[in-house]
Amino acid sequence: MDFVRVTREIAFVLVYFFGAASGPPFDSQHAAWSPDGSQLVFDTNRDGDNEIYVMNADGSDPRRLTDSPGRDAHPYWSPDGSKIVFQSPRDADAEGEVQIWVMNADGSDPRRLTDLAGFAGVPTWSPDGRRIAFQYMSGGFGSGASWELRLIDAEGNAVSRLSEGEANDQVPNWSPDGRRIVFHSDRTGDNEIYVMDADGSNLTRLTHHPGDDSSANWSPDGTRIAFKSDRSGTREIHVMAVGPDGAAGPPVRLTEGTNAHGVPFFSPDGERLVFHSAMGGRTEIYTVAVDGTGLERLTRGTEGGQGGA
Repeated sequence: MDFVRVTREIAFVLVYFFGAASGPPFDSQHAAWSPDGSQLVFDTNRDGDNEIYVMNADGSDPRRLTDSPGRDAHPYWSPDGSKIVFQSPRDADAEGEVQIWVMNADGSDPRRLTDLAGFAGVPTWSPDGRRIAFQYMSGGFGSGASWELRLIDAEGNAVSRLSEGEANDQVPNWSPDGRRIVFHSDRTGDNEIYVMDADGSNLTRLTHHPGDDSSANWSPDGTRIAFKSDRSGTREIHVMAVGPDGAAGPPVRLTEGTNAHGVPFFSPDGERLVFHSAMGGRTEIYTVAVDGTGLERLTRGTEGGQGGA
Protein backbone atom coordinates (compact mmCIF):
# COMPACT_ATOMS: atom_id res chain seq x y z
CA MET A 1 0.00 0.00 0.00
CA ASP A 2 1.79 3.17 -1.16
CA PHE A 3 2.01 6.47 0.71
CA VAL A 4 0.00 8.44 -1.87
CA ARG A 5 -2.93 6.04 -1.72
CA VAL A 6 -2.88 5.95 2.09
CA THR A 7 -2.88 9.75 2.20
CA ARG A 8 -5.75 9.90 -0.29
CA GLU A 9 -7.76 7.35 1.70
CA ILE A 10 -7.25 9.24 4.96
CA ALA A 11 -8.38 12.48 3.31
CA PHE A 12 -11.42 10.75 1.80
CA VAL A 13 -12.49 9.28 5.16
CA LEU A 14 -12.09 12.60 6.98
CA VAL A 15 -14.23 14.46 4.42
CA TYR A 16 -16.73 11.65 3.95
CA PHE A 17 -17.53 11.05 7.60
CA PHE A 18 -16.74 14.34 9.26
CA GLY A 19 -17.41 16.75 6.41
CA ALA A 20 -15.45 19.54 4.82
CA ALA A 21 -13.90 22.26 6.94
CA SER A 22 -16.53 24.24 8.79
CA GLY A 23 -16.80 28.00 8.96
CA PRO A 24 -18.84 30.69 7.25
CA PRO A 25 -20.53 30.58 4.90
CA PHE A 26 -21.23 26.78 5.16
CA ASP A 27 -21.04 23.34 3.56
CA SER A 28 -23.88 21.00 2.56
CA GLN A 29 -23.51 17.31 1.79
CA HIS A 30 -24.85 13.71 1.95
CA ALA A 31 -28.20 14.38 0.26
CA ALA A 32 -30.84 11.68 -0.27
CA TRP A 33 -34.27 11.88 -1.92
CA SER A 34 -37.57 11.43 -0.14
CA PRO A 35 -39.56 8.42 -1.43
CA ASP A 36 -41.93 10.68 -3.38
CA GLY A 37 -39.06 12.73 -4.87
CA SER A 38 -40.38 16.04 -3.57
CA GLN A 39 -37.67 16.66 -0.95
CA LEU A 40 -34.02 16.08 -0.18
CA VAL A 41 -32.62 15.37 3.27
CA PHE A 42 -28.99 16.37 3.84
CA ASP A 43 -26.53 17.53 6.49
CA THR A 44 -24.95 20.96 6.73
CA ASN A 45 -22.88 23.11 9.10
CA ARG A 46 -24.70 26.34 8.25
CA ASP A 47 -25.59 26.86 11.93
CA GLY A 48 -22.13 25.99 13.25
CA ASP A 49 -22.76 22.39 14.27
CA ASN A 50 -23.44 19.81 11.57
CA GLU A 51 -27.20 19.18 11.56
CA ILE A 52 -29.82 17.37 9.48
CA TYR A 53 -31.99 19.50 7.17
CA VAL A 54 -34.63 18.92 4.53
CA MET A 55 -35.30 21.10 1.49
CA ASN A 56 -37.51 20.97 -1.55
CA ALA A 57 -36.08 19.05 -4.50
CA ASP A 58 -35.30 22.35 -6.26
CA GLY A 59 -33.18 23.54 -3.30
CA SER A 60 -35.77 25.90 -1.84
CA ASP A 61 -37.15 26.13 1.70
CA PRO A 62 -34.40 24.45 3.78
CA ARG A 63 -35.67 23.38 7.21
CA ARG A 64 -33.60 22.23 10.18
CA LEU A 65 -34.56 18.90 11.77
CA THR A 66 -31.89 18.30 14.44
CA ASP A 67 -30.29 20.43 17.14
CA SER A 68 -27.33 18.66 18.70
CA PRO A 69 -23.78 19.79 19.56
CA GLY A 70 -22.41 16.68 17.82
CA ARG A 71 -22.08 16.00 14.10
CA ASP A 72 -25.40 14.61 12.88
CA ALA A 73 -24.81 13.25 9.38
CA HIS A 74 -25.68 10.74 6.64
CA PRO A 75 -29.49 10.96 6.77
CA TYR A 76 -31.65 8.48 4.87
CA TRP A 77 -35.44 8.31 4.54
CA SER A 78 -37.49 5.24 5.44
CA PRO A 79 -39.33 3.72 2.44
CA ASP A 80 -42.70 5.08 3.63
CA GLY A 81 -41.25 8.56 4.20
CA SER A 82 -42.28 8.69 7.86
CA LYS A 83 -38.82 8.47 9.44
CA ILE A 84 -35.19 9.42 8.86
CA VAL A 85 -32.21 7.40 10.03
CA PHE A 86 -28.82 9.08 10.57
CA GLN A 87 -25.52 8.83 12.44
CA SER A 88 -24.68 10.92 15.49
CA PRO A 89 -22.16 11.09 18.36
CA ARG A 90 -24.82 12.49 20.72
CA ASP A 91 -25.02 10.70 24.09
CA ALA A 92 -21.85 8.78 23.19
CA ASP A 93 -20.43 6.54 25.90
CA ALA A 94 -16.83 7.10 24.79
CA GLU A 95 -14.69 9.53 22.77
CA GLY A 96 -14.94 8.84 19.04
CA GLU A 97 -18.10 6.77 19.38
CA VAL A 98 -20.90 7.28 16.86
CA GLN A 99 -24.26 5.49 16.83
CA ILE A 100 -27.25 5.02 14.52
CA TRP A 101 -30.29 7.14 15.37
CA VAL A 102 -33.79 7.42 13.93
CA MET A 103 -36.36 10.23 14.14
CA ASN A 104 -39.69 11.15 12.65
CA ALA A 105 -39.48 12.92 9.29
CA ASP A 106 -40.29 16.24 10.98
CA GLY A 107 -37.33 15.84 13.36
CA SER A 108 -39.35 14.82 16.40
CA ASP A 109 -38.76 11.85 18.71
CA PRO A 110 -35.08 11.06 17.98
CA ARG A 111 -34.02 7.74 19.47
CA ARG A 112 -30.84 5.72 19.47
CA LEU A 113 -30.91 2.39 17.62
CA THR A 114 -27.43 1.01 18.22
CA ASP A 115 -25.37 0.57 21.36
CA LEU A 116 -22.01 -0.49 19.99
CA ALA A 117 -18.51 0.23 21.26
CA GLY A 118 -17.25 2.04 18.19
CA PHE A 119 -18.32 3.97 15.11
CA ALA A 120 -21.63 2.95 13.48
CA GLY A 121 -22.50 5.09 10.47
CA VAL A 122 -23.79 5.53 6.92
CA PRO A 123 -27.14 3.81 7.58
CA THR A 124 -29.51 2.81 4.76
CA TRP A 125 -33.01 1.40 5.06
CA SER A 126 -34.07 -1.83 3.35
CA PRO A 127 -36.88 -1.42 0.78
CA ASP A 128 -39.37 -3.19 3.07
CA GLY A 129 -38.48 -0.87 5.97
CA ARG A 130 -37.66 -3.75 8.31
CA ARG A 131 -33.85 -3.58 8.39
CA ILE A 132 -31.04 -1.02 8.31
CA ALA A 133 -27.59 -1.72 6.89
CA PHE A 134 -24.62 0.29 8.14
CA GLN A 135 -20.85 0.21 8.46
CA TYR A 136 -19.08 -0.28 11.74
CA MET A 137 -15.58 0.16 13.14
CA SER A 138 -14.95 -1.38 16.56
CA GLY A 139 -13.20 0.94 18.98
CA GLY A 140 -14.32 4.07 17.14
CA PHE A 141 -12.85 6.18 14.36
CA GLY A 142 -9.06 6.13 14.39
CA SER A 143 -8.84 2.88 16.35
CA GLY A 144 -7.03 1.12 13.52
CA ALA A 145 -9.77 -1.47 13.13
CA SER A 146 -11.29 -2.25 9.73
CA TRP A 147 -14.74 -1.19 8.57
CA GLU A 148 -17.25 -4.02 8.39
CA LEU A 149 -20.89 -4.15 7.32
CA ARG A 150 -23.70 -4.91 9.74
CA LEU A 151 -27.50 -5.17 9.86
CA ILE A 152 -29.97 -4.16 12.54
CA ASP A 153 -33.74 -4.32 12.53
CA ALA A 154 -35.68 -1.06 12.42
CA GLU A 155 -36.49 -1.29 16.13
CA GLY A 156 -32.82 -1.48 17.12
CA ASN A 157 -32.66 -5.20 17.82
CA ALA A 158 -30.73 -8.17 16.47
CA VAL A 159 -27.47 -6.72 15.14
CA SER A 160 -25.88 -9.16 12.69
CA ARG A 161 -22.58 -9.07 10.81
CA LEU A 162 -22.47 -9.10 7.01
CA SER A 163 -18.71 -8.90 6.55
CA GLU A 164 -15.56 -9.12 8.62
CA GLY A 165 -11.83 -9.39 8.16
CA GLU A 166 -8.90 -7.09 7.45
CA ALA A 167 -10.51 -5.35 4.46
CA ASN A 168 -12.49 -2.12 4.76
CA ASP A 169 -16.07 -2.75 3.56
CA GLN A 170 -18.04 0.49 3.39
CA VAL A 171 -21.18 2.35 2.28
CA PRO A 172 -23.82 -0.39 1.92
CA ASN A 173 -26.89 0.26 -0.23
CA TRP A 174 -29.83 -2.06 -0.93
CA SER A 175 -31.08 -3.25 -4.29
CA PRO A 176 -34.71 -2.19 -4.92
CA ASP A 177 -35.97 -5.73 -4.31
CA GLY A 178 -34.04 -5.98 -1.02
CA ARG A 179 -32.21 -9.13 -2.08
CA ARG A 180 -28.72 -7.68 -2.59
CA ILE A 181 -26.42 -5.04 -1.13
CA VAL A 182 -23.85 -3.04 -3.08
CA PHE A 183 -20.79 -1.62 -1.31
CA HIS A 184 -17.15 -0.80 -1.86
CA SER A 185 -14.13 -2.58 -0.42
CA ASP A 186 -10.34 -2.33 -0.52
CA ARG A 187 -9.91 -6.11 -0.17
CA THR A 188 -7.87 -6.21 -3.39
CA GLY A 189 -5.69 -3.23 -2.43
CA ASP A 190 -7.81 -0.41 -3.84
CA ASN A 191 -11.51 0.42 -3.59
CA GLU A 192 -13.74 -1.59 -5.93
CA ILE A 193 -17.51 -2.06 -6.17
CA TYR A 194 -19.00 -5.36 -4.95
CA VAL A 195 -22.46 -6.84 -4.51
CA MET A 196 -23.55 -9.59 -2.16
CA ASP A 197 -26.79 -11.19 -1.09
CA ALA A 198 -28.51 -9.47 1.82
CA ASP A 199 -27.30 -12.23 4.15
CA GLY A 200 -23.66 -11.60 3.22
CA SER A 201 -23.28 -14.55 0.81
CA ASN A 202 -22.50 -14.72 -2.93
CA LEU A 203 -19.95 -11.92 -3.10
CA THR A 204 -19.39 -10.60 -6.64
CA ARG A 205 -16.86 -7.98 -7.74
CA LEU A 206 -18.24 -5.50 -10.29
CA THR A 207 -15.35 -3.13 -11.06
CA HIS A 208 -11.70 -3.77 -11.92
CA HIS A 209 -9.81 -0.49 -11.92
CA PRO A 210 -6.46 0.50 -10.32
CA GLY A 211 -7.91 3.49 -8.49
CA ASP A 212 -10.86 4.51 -6.36
CA ASP A 213 -14.28 3.09 -7.31
CA SER A 214 -16.57 3.76 -4.35
CA SER A 215 -19.88 4.93 -2.88
CA ALA A 216 -22.25 2.92 -5.07
CA ASN A 217 -26.04 2.99 -5.25
CA TRP A 218 -28.80 1.29 -7.25
CA SER A 219 -31.27 2.82 -9.68
CA PRO A 220 -34.95 2.43 -8.68
CA ASP A 221 -35.49 -0.27 -11.32
CA GLY A 222 -32.38 -2.20 -10.26
CA THR A 223 -30.80 -2.17 -13.73
CA ARG A 224 -28.02 0.36 -13.04
CA ILE A 225 -25.53 1.22 -10.34
CA ALA A 226 -24.11 4.72 -9.93
CA PHE A 227 -20.79 5.28 -8.18
CA LYS A 228 -17.90 7.68 -8.07
CA SER A 229 -14.51 6.92 -9.57
CA ASP A 230 -11.20 8.65 -10.19
CA ARG A 231 -10.49 6.60 -13.33
CA SER A 232 -10.68 9.76 -15.46
CA GLY A 233 -8.20 11.68 -13.28
CA THR A 234 -10.73 13.41 -11.02
CA ARG A 235 -13.57 11.89 -9.00
CA GLU A 236 -16.62 11.78 -11.26
CA ILE A 237 -20.02 10.09 -11.25
CA HIS A 238 -20.17 6.90 -13.34
CA VAL A 239 -23.05 4.54 -14.10
CA MET A 240 -22.93 0.90 -15.15
CA ALA A 241 -25.67 -1.51 -16.20
CA VAL A 242 -26.20 -4.53 -13.95
CA GLY A 243 -28.00 -7.67 -15.06
CA PRO A 244 -30.18 -9.97 -12.94
CA ASP A 245 -27.27 -12.41 -12.80
CA GLY A 246 -25.05 -9.73 -11.24
CA ALA A 247 -22.95 -9.17 -14.37
CA ALA A 248 -21.96 -5.52 -14.84
CA GLY A 249 -21.48 -3.60 -18.06
CA PRO A 250 -18.71 -1.06 -18.72
CA PRO A 251 -18.95 2.10 -16.58
CA VAL A 252 -20.05 5.28 -18.35
CA ARG A 253 -18.89 8.65 -17.01
CA LEU A 254 -21.70 11.15 -16.43
CA THR A 255 -19.89 14.19 -15.05
CA GLU A 256 -16.71 16.07 -15.90
CA GLY A 257 -14.67 18.31 -13.62
CA THR A 258 -16.99 17.92 -10.62
CA ASN A 259 -14.64 16.20 -8.14
CA ALA A 260 -17.72 14.40 -6.86
CA HIS A 261 -18.01 13.15 -3.28
CA GLY A 262 -20.52 11.15 -1.30
CA VAL A 263 -23.00 8.57 -2.53
CA PRO A 264 -24.80 9.45 -5.80
CA PHE A 265 -28.51 8.86 -5.15
CA PHE A 266 -30.99 8.27 -7.96
CA SER A 267 -34.26 10.18 -7.80
CA PRO A 268 -37.31 7.91 -7.29
CA ASP A 269 -38.23 8.27 -10.97
CA GLY A 270 -34.68 7.32 -11.98
CA GLU A 271 -34.21 10.51 -14.02
CA ARG A 272 -31.64 12.40 -11.91
CA LEU A 273 -28.79 11.83 -9.48
CA VAL A 274 -27.92 13.92 -6.44
CA PHE A 275 -24.38 14.18 -5.06
CA HIS A 276 -22.10 16.70 -3.38
CA SER A 277 -18.94 18.37 -4.63
CA ALA A 278 -16.44 21.02 -3.58
CA MET A 279 -15.78 22.19 -7.14
CA GLY A 280 -17.09 25.67 -6.30
CA GLY A 281 -14.88 26.15 -3.24
CA ARG A 282 -17.33 24.93 -0.60
CA THR A 283 -19.08 21.57 -0.45
CA GLU A 284 -22.42 21.94 -2.24
CA ILE A 285 -25.26 19.68 -3.34
CA TYR A 286 -25.83 19.15 -7.06
CA THR A 287 -28.14 17.12 -9.27
CA VAL A 288 -27.51 15.86 -12.79
CA ALA A 289 -29.65 14.00 -15.33
CA VAL A 290 -28.80 10.33 -15.83
CA ASP A 291 -27.51 11.13 -19.33
CA GLY A 292 -24.98 13.58 -17.83
CA THR A 293 -26.78 16.77 -18.88
CA GLY A 294 -28.44 19.46 -16.81
CA LEU A 295 -25.98 19.81 -13.93
CA GLU A 296 -27.72 21.95 -11.31
CA ARG A 297 -26.42 23.36 -8.05
CA LEU A 298 -29.01 23.31 -5.26
CA THR A 299 -27.19 24.86 -2.30
CA ARG A 300 -25.46 28.23 -2.04
CA GLY A 301 -23.00 28.02 0.83
CA THR A 302 -20.37 30.03 -1.04
CA GLU A 303 -22.83 32.89 -1.33
CA GLY A 304 -23.67 33.11 2.34
CA GLY A 305 -26.94 31.28 1.86
CA GLN A 306 -28.41 33.62 -0.73
CA GLY A 307 -30.62 31.66 -3.10
CA GLY A 308 -31.62 28.05 -2.66
CA ALA A 309 -30.34 26.29 0.44
